[in-house]
Amino acid sequence: MSEKPEEIITDDEIESVHANANFGGMDKRTVVNQGVLKCASGYYQGGTSNAIILEHGLITNDYELTPKGRAYLWAVFSNPPADSV
Repeated sequence: MSEKPEEIITDDEIESVHANANFGGMDKRTVVNQGVLKCASGYYQGGTSNAIILEHGLITNDYELTPKGRAYLWAVFSNPPADSV
């Protein structure tokens, strides 16, 4: 069974790393989810979201996913929501 995203990066870690960064209506975990997906897909993202996923250890300075980043990406986008099972 795959890990859940919250097992790889806790909500407390999300809060700590984001500090006061503001992405409008987008919640903090979604910022991380989208940042990792953009990085894996070769799309540019803003400097703040890039710094956040870098600090979480999900990417390298060269904009490549780390093993933790690949695991997180898989956890986010491969598991169906619990209510759909």
